[in-house]
Amino acid sequence: MAQTTHLHEYAPTQQGKSTLRKVGSGIKLVVTRSIFWAYERGSWQYDLIVVAILAFIFLSPRAWFNDRPTLQLTDLRHQQGIVEMGRVNKDVRYLVDARLVESLHQKPEDAIPIILKQHLQKAFTVKSIDAVWDRHQVILGYTVMVEE
Repeated sequence: MAQTTHLHEYAPTQQGKSTLRKVGSGIKLVVTRSIFWAYERGSWQYDLIVVAILAFIFLSPRAWFNDRPTLQLTDLRHQQGIVEMGRVNKDVRYLVDARLVESLHQKPEDAIPIILKQHLQKAFTVKSIDAVWDRHQVILGYTVMVEE
């Protein structure tokens, strides 16, 4: 005779469903408390969140944040170079480090066009050259207005 199977033999048990609900609600509770920082100070969960934040701060690569410091006039003592400060139509203003100018052993009016020619590699006309002084009357650089 054919053997019959009962439908209730293959149905998941009520106990298995309640276990899954308990695990799901436990995970939801942990995530909610972590997001809203609801753990008591001094508990191991609180300490774990603090360690995770500190690990992120100190171990994440700097390239993720595209954080580039801006060049300040005080930085010119530590970095040598030419910085483009702004453009208005065909006029461009550059900040040229005084050490570059001094390295050519010429007057600034003669040295700056030589330096800019190497940097720009195109035709230009120097309109003005102004010295940038610090509070101790030391020349940090020169602002140069150039017409391209």
